[in-house]
Amino acid sequence: AFVLMPRSKNDPGMAMKIDWSMNKHAVLEERNKNWESLDGNQVYFDMVIGGKTEQTMRLVFALFMDEVPLTAFNFHALCTQRFAGVGEAGQPLTFRHSKIFRVARGQFLQGGDTTGMNGGGGDSIFGKDGFEDEPLGLRMLHNASGLLSMANHGPDTNRSQFLITLGEAPSLDGKHVIFGRIVSGGMHLKTLDALPLDSKDAPIEPLTIVECGAIPGWHRPPMPLPQTIKQEVSLPALNEQAAEQRQAIAQAVQVALQKRAHPDDLVQLEPSTKRAASLGQTYQGSAASSAMMALPFADELSSDSDDDEPVNSGGNGKGVS
Repeated sequence: AFVLMPRSKNDPGMAMKIDWSMNKHAVLEERNKNWESLDGNQVYFDMVIGGKTEQTMRLVFALFMDEVPLTAFNFHALCTQRFAGVGEAGQPLTFRHSKIFRVARGQFLQGGDTTGMNGGGGDSIFGKDGFEDEPLGLRMLHNASGLLSMANHGPDTNRSQFLITLGEAPSLDGKHVIFGRIVSGGMHLKTLDALPLDSKDAPIEPLTIVECGAIPGWHRPPMPLPQTIKQEVSLPALNEQAAEQRQAIAQAVQVALQKRAHPDDLVQLEPSTKRAASLGQTYQGSAASSAMMALPFADELSSDSDDDEPVNSGGNGKGVS
């Protein structure tokens, strides 16, 4: 069962010790029941620049509920205000009326400070101290626009602050959990990326989430997981590998012949030869000298970048994560 929230910051319940981590167990139970209480994994923001409601922009996101359940459910709950009352930080657990307080051009928008509105605060359904990074979300790559990612002030400090990528942002990889992506309204990102900014990269005209909620239906967008890349192997390296294989096979053949003639008088084998012999690789005549085996190898490539970092989502909001 989910934690019962206090009705307001003046509620006597705020003085009671509440184990907010119990919500984690409740979320995982929901996932095991195939999210019976949800009508879908899609949520939306209605965003307005400078109070001009006639120019409302709607962004619709699909969340990776099964892959990063704690992060995705927390965001879903903040969009729908699933929990009435206030969170541990003493403010309502909702994105409604919160602001996008930073735009890193070409990289990301940052918002979701539900308590301070300036990048120094936030809360979550798991408590104001935040919750852990989910491994699969950390493996995903910030390789496109429209990805939803968590802002933080170090490992395992996720709360309500989020990032929406405006393009590739490799400096975020491995440090910020991706948990969804835009499925409708992506054309508005160019408008948001071009907003006039002040010296702190904050929009000069307030960019506000005036409404948010859920949209029925399940949508399974592709996840930005890294792809295994086959590295190129040079011809000299292949020749060297083939020569080692031929030598090992030839020695294995000699050992096999010696064992047949003198089973109690074996020569010492090199490590590679022992492996070949143990695998039962017996070759005859020219087949032993001409055999060649070369396998390509694979690895996950990564690169570092000096691009902008999100505002530290804790403390005074002026640091970097």
